[in-house]
Amino acid sequence: MSNQEISKYDALNQPAENKQQQAYQQIKQDILNNTYPEGTVMVERKLCDIYHVSRSPIRNALQQLTHEGLLSFVPGKGTVVASFTTEDILEVYDLIELLQVYAVAAFLNKYNDLAVDAMEIALRNMEKSLNEHDIFQCTRWDQKFHELLIGYAGNKRLETIYDQLDCQQMLFISTILDDTERASQSFAEHSAILAAIKEKDVQMAQDCIRKHYYHIKQYYINKLLSRIHI
Repeated sequence: MSNQEISKYDALNQPAENKQQQAYQQIKQDILNNTYPEGTVMVERKLCDIYHVSRSPIRNALQQLTHEGLLSFVPGKGTVVASFTTEDILEVYDLIELLQVYAVAAFLNKYNDLAVDAMEIALRNMEKSLNEHDIFQCTRWDQKFHELLIGYAGNKRLETIYDQLDCQQMLFISTILDDTERASQSFAEHSAILAAIKEKDVQMAQDCIRKHYYHIKQYYINKLLSRIHI
């Protein structure tokens, strides 16, 4: 392990009330970075050694990540990094689409210039990352764009439901970080969504969102078909 990695994990040696959240954030990030591929068994003792914390923060972090859908319990194996079928992915995106369509209507009902400015910044950073061929950061700004839309819709229950689905979505995205073409198409779709929002056109914004998620779902269907044909 490099000095940088040691330093990163040593940062977890903080007061007890911080250790669980720190462990949770670091394990979550490592799952999303594909440090732990799907099906990896998350052994508490090994994780304690890696992250330099006791079992209690690790156990609590694993429970939280299981609740969010990033981990699952498999009899005979224990807690593992969740695997998703194409059907699972389509179900998650169906629900995310419904939430985003609802959110944009609520968002435009209480139009907020600061919120639109924040979405503009997210879009510009998405473009910058894309130009730098940093697809990982591009996808993070993509998600931030949608999180802002949800957050400024003004519905706390909506945020809670979306957060859980967003965690699962992040795991899907971690498998396509080498696809520049898909990232470029996504940027264009986000630009169209924001343009409709700026026009305060609810129907157009909702149509752009539906088109965006249609293309995402079609992308995963095509990936499945390509695997079948091979």
